[in-house]
Amino acid sequence: MSRDALIVGINSYQALPSLSAPAKDAEAVASCLQIYGEFRVRRLPEVIHAGKPSVGLQTGVTTEELEAALVHLFKPNGKNIPHTAVFYYSGHGLQRHAGVREGYLATSDTNPAQGRYGISLFWLRRLLQESPVRQRVVILDCCHSGEFMSFLEADPGAQDGTDRLFMAASREYEAAYEALDNAHSVFTAALVAGLNPNRTDGGIVSNYHLAERVSQRLKGELQQPLFESSGSEIVLTRASGDTTIVQGKPTSALERLRQLRFAFCPYRGMEPFDDIHGDYFFGREDLTQQLIDKVYQQPFCAVVGASGSGKTSLLRAGLIYQLRQRPERTDWKIQYVSVDHEPLRCLAEAFINPMADGLERAEQLRQAERFLCNGQDGLTQLIRACLAGSRRPDRRMLLIIDDLEQIFQGPDTEDIRHCRDLFIQQLVSASQASEAPLRIVISLRADALGHFNDYPDFRQLVRRHTLAVAPLDYEQMKLAITKPAEKVGLTYDKNLIYSLLLDVVGAPGELPLLQQTLRSLWKARQIDPDDEAPRLTLEAYAELGGIRHVLTHYATTIYEDLPVQEQQAAQRIFLALCELGEGGDDTRRRALTEELINADFSTDLIGRTLEKLVAARLVVVNHAGARQRQHPSPGVHLPQIAWRSQNNAGLTLGHLWADQAMETPLQLDQTLEIVHESLIRHWPLLQGWLQDNRDILRQKRRLDAAAQEWRQAGYTHHPEYLLTRARLQQAEQLLQCDRTWLSTLAQDYVRHSRRSGRYQRVRTALVATMLPLAVVGGLSLSLTPREDGATSWIPGLFSQADTALAAESSAGSLTGRSLSRAIVMAQTDLQRRSLLLLLQSRS
Repeated sequence: MSRDALIVGINSYQALPSLSAPAKDAEAVASCLQIYGEFRVRRLPEVIHAGKPSVGLQTGVTTEELEAALVHLFKPNGKNIPHTAVFYYSGHGLQRHAGVREGYLATSDTNPAQGRYGISLFWLRRLLQESPVRQRVVILDCCHSGEFMSFLEADPGAQDGTDRLFMAASREYEAAYEALDNAHSVFTAALVAGLNPNRTDGGIVSNYHLAERVSQRLKGELQQPLFESSGSEIVLTRASGDTTIVQGKPTSALERLRQLRFAFCPYRGMEPFDDIHGDYFFGREDLTQQLIDKVYQQPFCAVVGASGSGKTSLLRAGLIYQLRQRPERTDWKIQYVSVDHEPLRCLAEAFINPMADGLERAEQLRQAERFLCNGQDGLTQLIRACLAGSRRPDRRMLLIIDDLEQIFQGPDTEDIRHCRDLFIQQLVSASQASEAPLRIVISLRADALGHFNDYPDFRQLVRRHTLAVAPLDYEQMKLAITKPAEKVGLTYDKNLIYSLLLDVVGAPGELPLLQQTLRSLWKARQIDPDDEAPRLTLEAYAELGGIRHVLTHYATTIYEDLPVQEQQAAQRIFLALCELGEGGDDTRRRALTEELINADFSTDLIGRTLEKLVAARLVVVNHAGARQRQHPSPGVHLPQIAWRSQNNAGLTLGHLWADQAMETPLQLDQTLEIVHESLIRHWPLLQGWLQDNRDILRQKRRLDAAAQEWRQAGYTHHPEYLLTRARLQQAEQLLQCDRTWLSTLAQDYVRHSRRSGRYQRVRTALVATMLPLAVVGGLSLSLTPREDGATSWIPGLFSQADTALAAESSAGSLTGRSLSRAIVMAQTDLQRRSLLLLLQSRS
């Protein structure tokens, strides 16, 4: 009987934080299985050290490599099928929320920003279902590994005559941790100890014995493993002459729990809080309660705020978490959906059983889509159908639709528009169905409100039921800093809190900026040698360089991950958001989106790049009209150092929905702002761009301002609004040097100034020449008999000159060839001189 094992431990990642324990974990498990289990072990990544294979500490594993290895293990070609197959994985585990939640095993080339998540647990489940191997063992030591166990209702891989053991280091909503008292993770340390047959009475470790030993060893830990074992006994290891095993220093469960608490970071960095982080979500308690009250009192609520204001965290760690803590009040079935330009498809996928596959999944999707395509009541009908089998009569559906503005992203075809129209109609209809067991909560960026001008019913619905998300005030911000630290037992310097608030409060996008800084501080925490509580220190904050260094390092990482074309667009965006200091420091500047767009930087390119920068919280987007009308909320008292946040706090219903603030869906009037001024002052990349292009930027800004005035004057031909000859020459030189600097409006302005200048010069020259000649000609005509046609050409010449020069046309009677021919055929010196002058002005 052949016994094969695939042992994977990945330390090195391209787009995710590197780890230190997985490779050591994997090597310890591989050694156990080789020594005590007589397995043929394949290691990934594998290196040869001292003539022996071992798991590489710095070598990567691609998705393609791991996928091929798994197929070879569980579904090999030919007849050489192993009797027992073991798959062990240690590394990063990811969850993806795209209408439904999916779990992944991250490989070295995983990059969620580019849509690469690694090995899908759903795919692994299907592979097991089709595997001919009799005994199958899957052991996952990674965050959210319990996601694999959620498939067990569909009994993955369970067949008559098969045996299996599935082990997950943590539940689907939990993280997995490295141990503090040895080189391994918490779970694998228990696993390796459990695999040692010399520690058992009978000298044999089976699947049931291993699950029991690991469970006992981890009792009381923060992370709780999951096990599933079925079929006959699987002998994993048995006693031999070698009794070496990785030993751990014995510690009490209480002490290990205390130490692991210190190893947990309560701050989320640039990522939003999820419902599993609700215990560490502070500062939004009042707003969360307001949202909960609205959910119970009304069928619809729109959570509206600027980008970076914390809307997603409010929905997940606030609303969803709190409702799940109060199951006795109402039996909620919560569906959280992130939509894109095909919202009906996203909504339909949210109602599919995640354990369904193949024909069953396709049939569920077809039924959901059939409901949703059944007119404006389709959503209500689908909700009723989903709740029809509930045993509790008070069961209700809470449908949470995050980032609703995303329905306007992507292609704008007739089918997409029809899908979008029907989706919005269904939201309105479902919200008005008073007897429907449904509550709807949406989140919406304030700058995207103008998209809904064509949907007056929906606009009115949002207007009546808006919950505005304003920036945190000083005390709320303080809670967001101190309470998570206290909850996990961290201590902190009081001066650190003051310095953080001084640097952060009032900045656009302040929440992600604060969380990113706090996460960096946690990584640099001061560890007490006497095992006292770790401390967040002002000294560490200074060594990090303060917020400016944390942010600039992060900004460089985001920029370097962009494709080359989007890097150029990002450079253009950041430069547009800098106000050039005249004898002083450069500062933050608000810019209109339309300033960025021209033939070389299309709306699509700028939009894609902006979307990534906004998602990375480096750029804040606000609607131009709404931003101008914000004012402080009454009755709020803040310390002096927090006064700046008041200027941005008045995100009220009247401001968001004032008719004059609603512009075209193109959103060219939205304003952009850099997340923090420290990027301008301390980011080397941006400083270099500013230094290299300062003169060009000044000229561009003057042209942009003049072009705006020209447009506000109705694209007038009046010379007062157009470029003078000297300024036109400078603009022409800029266009010849690199026309990409100027926006479409500025380029139109330069072209119009050029045409108008030519027109005015020709008019002036013709008048200066024709006036004295006309006087002489008039005197001559008064003294000589009139010849028919001698002067009849003059009015026609002026008329043609006016028409052609105004349009800068080369067609008709005033082309170069026509003028040359007319000069040859001229009958008088007066005609010839006038035509020569006109020809010179055209050259």
